[in-house]
This record gives sequence, structure tokens and C-alpha cells, in this order.
Amino acid sequence: MARTEPQRNERFRVARTRLQFTRQALADAANQHLPRLHSLNDNDIGKIERGVVSWPGSERRAALRKVLGAATDDELGFVNSRAIFAESGPATRRVEQFAPPADSLTAGRPDDVGLPEGADPLIAFAVGGPVSGPWLVLLDNLASLAESLGWSAVRPLAAKQMQSLEALRRQDSELAGLLTVADARWSEFMSWICANNGIPGDDWLRRARHRAEAAGDAVVEAYVLMRQSQQALDAGSPTSAVALSRKALQYGPLPARTQALCLTRLAEGLALAGNESGLEALEIAHQSVKTASTSPQDHISRHCDVRYIDGIRARCHYLLGNHQEAAALLTDVLADEQPAGSVDLGIWYAYLAETHASRQPEKSAEAALQALALSRAADSARVTQALLPVAVTLRPLRGLDLVDRFLQQHNAAVATQLSVSESWT
Repeated sequence: MARTEPQRNERFRVARTRLQFTRQALADAANQHLPRLHSLNDNDIGKIERGVVSWPGSERRAALRKVLGAATDDELGFVNSRAIFAESGPATRRVEQFAPPADSLTAGRPDDVGLPEGADPLIAFAVGGPVSGPWLVLLDNLASLAESLGWSAVRPLAAKQMQSLEALRRQDSELAGLLTVADARWSEFMSWICANNGIPGDDWLRRARHRAEAAGDAVVEAYVLMRQSQQALDAGSPTSAVALSRKALQYGPLPARTQALCLTRLAEGLALAGNESGLEALEIAHQSVKTASTSPQDHISRHCDVRYIDGIRARCHYLLGNHQEAAALLTDVLADEQPAGSVDLGIWYAYLAETHASRQPEKSAEAALQALALSRAADSARVTQALLPVAVTLRPLRGLDLVDRFLQQHNAAVATQLSVSESWT
């Protein structure tokens, strides 16, 4: 199924131009009725007009109706695209008996019903079709909420969905095969939740790989192998990381971003082993992503962009001993104003702290404190764990104010994660 291109919202554009608003002027007028958290800018208005955002959050819709004098959402061309698959057949309705609608997962953020603005639920739906599709849209929704709710809060929500999915698979043999793609993706997501809670997720990844293989989904199988390679890197095993990433690349031809992710793991594994040839793999990944178009099959790897690859390039330079080059690259990556997840930003700050730790301890501690702030915001153990080498290097330098502040906060973060891990056992 090919991706459905966004439909331009002419009703909204006409309503704006009729009142002689520029995009920024309309955003400013709407912001008078919006809390700062939900404020708009000219880029947001442009996304609505281009159809990239077809269903803004409820507070934004209300503010725009008020400013543009519209009585209903329909007058402004707002369309809830999730309704497209709401009546996609008996099989889907049986799925929905066990999967609550996406709205039920947004109780903590009533303004954000459905996917985050700028996301297209049709992409996730296209991968899974009429049966797995709704589950994949729900998965996208829950993953987006992790940024605001935190990974510990997301865990019970995801676990409940996995229980429902498993119950449905056991109950209905007809649906069991059709839901295999959804099971693979949700299992991989559970492993990611484990990683961000500091808990081993190996069993979930093995399940994800088994389900992807059963579904004949080479892209998800390659993606899971890439994740297993990432685990090997976290454990300090370059040989396993390289072997797993190379195996993932054998599932070609892979979509551009998924292939690029596999190449980043290969590059980092080679760099950890002291082999510079991984930098060539990153060049291929960079060019591939730079010219990549979004496709439903590549949706799982949509976070892999040029900035992400540059972050891995910096890490590889550090592992190869090129600390100044790594610091310069990370400074540029962090200066980029394009949106990025709190976990990725936190990891990049942790890497920057590591590049400075041995020679500029206070500069290192400053970056590490930024990483810890992002770790708290994302409720992610991965960032705190990435700071362990920094803490080890800086401990002999107690007495420096920034160093002491970092060590104190890092110790507290580790203690919190230990209590979380004990609650899982």
C-alpha cells in the first residue's frame, strides 16, 4: 500500500486569507487564547494548510475556530484521519474489543488526541493493514506519549495492550496470523521500554524477532537485529555488535532509514574494536538518509535522520581516539534546532561530557548535568547509564562545584533506577 499524500486544507487557507492574516499573524492571534505549552507559530499554520497536520490538538482547534469565526471543525477543514480505519471490517472490530481506542491513552494530555502533530497515522496503518494497522497506530500514539508521561508510566499501559493482544491471538486462530506483525512491533517496543527503565529486555527482542520471522517481515526482523546489536554495544561487545548488524544488512534491499540504522550499529561496533572502516559505512548511511523519502515500510526507522547519524559519527570518532573531532561534531549536533527526542538529546550530551571528562572536568560536568536533566524529563535509564563512564572519570576530581553537583545528582538518579528495577523483579 503506497503512502497517501497529505491533502491541502484549502478551507483553512481561505479562512485565513479572507481575514487578511499572514500565517504568523494568525498564530499570534490564536496564541492569545492558548497556554504557552500549546502555542502556535507560522510553521504550524503552514503544516495545517499543507495537510501535514489534519487534526490539531483540541485546544488549538478551539483557538483557531475562535479567531477565524468558525462554528465547527469541519468549516476549517479539520479531519480526524483515524476515522478512516474505524470501520475497516469485522476483523478490525474484533481487534478493537481488546484494544481501547487511542483516545483512552491520552487522559493525561486531553489536548493531544491521537498521534502527535505532524505524524500521519495512515503510514503506520499501511504497514499493518486492516487488522494489525490499528494496533500499529495505537503503538505510535503510546510511543509519542512516552516523551511527556515518562517510560515508567508508559510501561503498565503497554503491558496491558500486550495482554490484550496475546488474549486475542489465543482466542481467535483466524486473527492470530494477521496480528503477527503487530505482535512483533509491540514486542520490540516492550524491549525499548525495558531499556529505558534499566531492565533487561532480551526476551522481548527474541520474541519480536521470532514474530517478525513468522510474519515474513524482513524490515522488522532487520530492525530487531539492529536493536540486538545496540544491546551488544551497550554491553561492550564489538564482535557481537558487528556480527548482528552485518546479519541485519543481509535482509536487503532494506528501506533507506532502516538500512542506515543497521550501518550505524556496524560503524559503532567497528569503532569500538578500533577499526576506522566504520566511518565509511556512516558516509553511505548519511547519503542514503539525505535523499530518502518516507515510506510505510521505513516508518519504524523514521527517527534516523542526518542529525542522528552525525551523533553516531561523533561517537565513533571518540571511540577511535579523535576526541576533539568528536566534541566539535557533538557541539554542532546539539546546536541544531530541529526537533529531537529527549533520550537522543540526553545521549548526545552524555557523549559530549565523556569527550571532555579527562581534560576539562567542569565543562564535562556541565554537559553531564544537561544530560541528567533530559534523563529526568524522559524518565530514561539509558541516559543515566550512558553517564557512568563520565562519573567514573570525574570521581577523583571531587571538590569542583560542577563536578560535585553532577556526581550528587547522578548518584541519586542511579539509586532511583535501582528502586525501579527492584519493583520489576
